[in-house]
Amino acid sequence: MGPGVALFDYDNDGRLDVFVVNGAPLKDPMPKATIPEKTGPKYWNRLYHQKADGTFEDVTERAGMQGAGYGMGVAVGDYDNDGYEDLYVTAYGGNKLYHNNGDGTFTDVTEKAGVSGSGWSTSAAWIDLDGDGLLDLVVLRYVQWDFDDLW
Repeated sequence: MGPGVALFDYDNDGRLDVFVVNGAPLKDPMPKATIPEKTGPKYWNRLYHQKADGTFEDVTERAGMQGAGYGMGVAVGDYDNDGYEDLYVTAYGGNKLYHNNGDGTFTDVTEKAGVSGSGWSTSAAWIDLDGDGLLDLVVLRYVQWDFDDLW
């Protein structure tokens, strides 16, 4: 399965930036409740900032967007209406909500928001389902899966 990709303007400079979700090594067998670890930079998610000349700069580490778990999808939305787009990353091993701090960095607010999920989530979307002017989060799961229950 391929990773999720988001085109969004994380720093409000009028240019689209690129966020790429990346997986992580899976061990076989992998004990239940084990979250795959991003064991080095080659497994990090990536955030690329578009510069004025049209080239891109990797700002992943500076922005704090390396990620955790086996990433799958990403949804962009300004969930707190502060004018900066935030990211919700779906993954095997738990999802992450990253609050855009407006200074080029992001903070993991997953636990505070209570949106970690479990199992293997593949995609998500921000949408105002009830018309109250606030974004609601819809998360889709792939399967209830682990190495112990293959056959």
